[in-house]
Amino acid sequence: MNVIVVIAAFYLAKVVLVSALLFGYYRLFLRDRLFHQYNRYYLLGATVASVILPLIHLPVPDVLPVIGHAPAPGLYSIVSGEWKEAEATTTAAVASHQEWSAGLLLISIYAIAVLLLLGAFIRQLLHIRRLPGKYPRERLGRIDLFMTREPGTPFSFLNRLFWNEEIDIDSARGRQILQHEWYHIRQRHTLDLLWLKALLTIFWVNPFFYLIYREIRTIHEFLADRYAVADGDRYEYAELLVWHSVYDRPLSILHPFFQSSIKRRITMLTQFHSTRPGYWRRMMILPLTFLLLCAFAGKRHAARSLPRMPLFTVVIDAGHGGSDNGAVAGGVKEKDINLALALKVKQLSPEYHINVVLTRRTDELAGGKNDIRASLEYRAEMARDSKADLFVSLHVNNDGGVNPGSGFGAYISPENTHFAECQKLGTALLDALKTSYTADSTLHQPTQGVYLLRHTTMPAVLLECGFIDNPKDLAFIRDSQNQEKVARDILQGIRRYRQAQPDAK
Repeated sequence: MNVIVVIAAFYLAKVVLVSALLFGYYRLFLRDRLFHQYNRYYLLGATVASVILPLIHLPVPDVLPVIGHAPAPGLYSIVSGEWKEAEATTTAAVASHQEWSAGLLLISIYAIAVLLLLGAFIRQLLHIRRLPGKYPRERLGRIDLFMTREPGTPFSFLNRLFWNEEIDIDSARGRQILQHEWYHIRQRHTLDLLWLKALLTIFWVNPFFYLIYREIRTIHEFLADRYAVADGDRYEYAELLVWHSVYDRPLSILHPFFQSSIKRRITMLTQFHSTRPGYWRRMMILPLTFLLLCAFAGKRHAARSLPRMPLFTVVIDAGHGGSDNGAVAGGVKEKDINLALALKVKQLSPEYHINVVLTRRTDELAGGKNDIRASLEYRAEMARDSKADLFVSLHVNNDGGVNPGSGFGAYISPENTHFAECQKLGTALLDALKTSYTADSTLHQPTQGVYLLRHTTMPAVLLECGFIDNPKDLAFIRDSQNQEKVARDILQGIRRYRQAQPDAK
């Protein structure tokens, strides 16, 4: 549940940020300019881009690695270090329940707000649907005309025009109002508002969508006003707007003729077309779009053409799982961080020509076992059965003291039959990880035996990805973008280790 909440929160944050940048560009360069149709489509496109852009991943090639064998790195020295096998505890189970409850509460609050807004939206639609049954209908071409006494009339919705009986439709002013509303209908402005209202229902936390909605409504009026005065006196039309500036507030998905933003509408009416159409203001969206694509959609990946080695199989073990939470700090469980990193390594592994086998893909003890010991045995057997070349177990450290440590570390065991290769692998991993975060310059040898390091039949390293009780480390490793960096560093370290092997081709 915690992982779902974090992913959703990051997505919403990205949606808000993209919409803020796009609306900021509109506010600085496009607002109240005479290219209203362009502004309409720009703002609609901005809402679509804000929702979709954070979901797009465009591969961006990394700098090309050196062709051929990588030189063998200088090996790190080995020091003793404390590391204990995990044990399931009642306290961890309570923390798991509390975290689940907190995540469920946040999702419930958001969902309730969405349902309330959706209910209000549906009530507006039902009210509009009932109106045609209360008044006689006349057909004016493609328009259904209803003569009413409804407050806020005249207004239009889709192809329906609700007229006020007190306004003479055949008068000069009546014809201008009719042309105004006819333009709304012809340009399908109602569809814009329906889209935006639906968007606001789902993304109700985004203030910039509300600003865009208000601007779209005003731009609709600019366009319709300009059409209505194409063959008439714009100053008389402006006088008409001022005269009827006080009115009953209509529903927000309608296009009432006498609505707010009167000052801006009159300014647009009396402003003559500029000889400079403002191309540069509109073209500046191109570099902004490029920057947004690089920032939100571009994802670094390793060059695929150079590593031409045979497929390499590596078991990535997400430590703990299920009833075994591992270390817990502030409601954050180690098992969730381990799993998120392992899944990210698996996702990115094809780019590095590495075959990754996961010991678990969900929040459970590996192999679906009921106790930790059986799960550890399953992981070692799985690595043997997979004929894996390497074994990397992902964990997060925990000092449990007042002054916790910081950075990444690696454990290897002298009881592993490939101890020298374990030292090389641990060195390659820490060297790669140093490009993204603090990492040790020594390898740790556990004072107590670590089952997986002792019983795997291939080079094995236990990687500690920061300290869960260190707020700085925890903030770093929980960030999804940082998790991708760490995953790439792990894969890069494995590739460097492989390239340094004598049999690498």
